[in-house]
Amino acid sequence: MNRRWMILGGTGLGVAAGWGIWSWFSRNRGRDANPPAPEPASAQPTPAPTPAPAKPEVTTAGPPKSSIREGLIKDPAVRESPEAAVARGTGLAWRKPQLAEVVTPDKWLAVRPLSEPGFAARAGSGVDITDAVFRAVVGERELASGPVVFAIRGAVSDRASNPYASGHRLTIVAPDHLNFCCTIGVWDPETKQLSTYAASTVPNRTAIVSSALGVQAANMLLPGVFDYVPGSHSNYKKYGFPFSIIGALRQNGPSGGAGSLKVLRATTPQGMQGASVSTTTDDNIHCAETPLLEPYDRFSSEGCLVVAGRYTPQEGHTGPWARFLKDGKFKGRSKVTVILANSTQLPVV
Repeated sequence: MNRRWMILGGTGLGVAAGWGIWSWFSRNRGRDANPPAPEPASAQPTPAPTPAPAKPEVTTAGPPKSSIREGLIKDPAVRESPEAAVARGTGLAWRKPQLAEVVTPDKWLAVRPLSEPGFAARAGSGVDITDAVFRAVVGERELASGPVVFAIRGAVSDRASNPYASGHRLTIVAPDHLNFCCTIGVWDPETKQLSTYAASTVPNRTAIVSSALGVQAANMLLPGVFDYVPGSHSNYKKYGFPFSIIGALRQNGPSGGAGSLKVLRATTPQGMQGASVSTTTDDNIHCAETPLLEPYDRFSSEGCLVVAGRYTPQEGHTGPWARFLKDGKFKGRSKVTVILANSTQLPVV
């Protein structure tokens, strides 16, 4: 009996020992097959990436952003003395180098304001421009469809631009061939509204002197009513500005325009007094600041009618010129009626 229990007890001990050995072996084999994940390394600061070397800035060659010197014309309604203009322009480069030798400061300063017909005598008087005034000027003449452009020589507003209204009052001044002493605007016969802009209808002083010296002709268009053609003005490639002034009105465009018109041509360096009568087909309407604006001048004109402002491909149309184009609605039109009158022709108030 005791021997029997001894055998059974020994067998049980063997089984238990075997079970313990097998369990220990299984546990250790599992740990070897799936070792514990390593402890995370202590955080270290990440070095900043080395910046790539900066590429040199590439500039594209081409015409300057502005076709004139910056800040030359701050307010077209404010007039500048001839002496101040010479001081401002001394040392600046001439757009047409040949003029630098002949248009000396003394000759440029000697140019006289336009006294005829009666500008000096009536200077300071007021003139009102209205729908009725322009209907009296054009009489029975047929007008091209759309807004009409008018130019008043020798009359100014105290503002560079005035929006559409039923009328505007201007002050008579003698054009001095330096400042904006004229007014160009838009008259809408349908609405009977008018807008005005600082402008010039006479050649500048540089053009007058160079015309008298035989370098280039300077014209002054005589008053009248004409039909101009929408188009572009000039091309300045040979002066380093590869663009034309778009949005201009051409005197002699693709469909004929106003054709050859009578002008006064400057023959003395002192001004338009005693000028000879001639004809031209090139006196357009464009912005006042162009690539050929010379150092002493505030507007660029050898005979064209010009509105304060400018155009460049980079900037587009700016200043009063931009608003003039908006009011005129020239795009898509075949002809535009243009009225040019002396302020002394209008009723004085």
